[in-house]
Amino acid sequence: MRLPKRFLALTTLGCFALSGCGGTASSQQCKILSINVSPATATVDHTAAPPGNMQHFDAFIGTVPPGCSFITGNIFDATWTVSDSTNVSISNAQDSTRGNATCKGATAGAVTVTATKIESDGSKVSNTALLTCN
Repeated sequence: MRLPKRFLALTTLGCFALSGCGGTASSQQCKILSINVSPATATVDHTAAPPGNMQHFDAFIGTVPPGCSFITGNIFDATWTVSDSTNVSISNAQDSTRGNATCKGATAGAVTVTATKIESDGSKVSNTALLTCN
């Protein structure tokens, strides 16, 4: 028996809306469980002219519950922070500069760069990288 295209489209939409597709139990919510930050470590010369004094960081999906599927790739809505905002700034602009860290001064050691993803239920997942500004 051949199913009408409209039925298939509605079934597909319902699958994404209810379970994220992939056969998860209805009690399990499909959400990102962990993220990765790349590169994990970087060193930049703070005296270099831009863009030499900058490092771009990306956040990626790390793990999701079994049976849940997500489009892999950069998490564009991650919020970026740094542990030393005196010597390092990081962009949260809604453009290609998001995740760009700029070394404004030398750091005593590695600065922690944190990406945080807020899920639709309000939960958060974070991960870090290290940036040294010479």
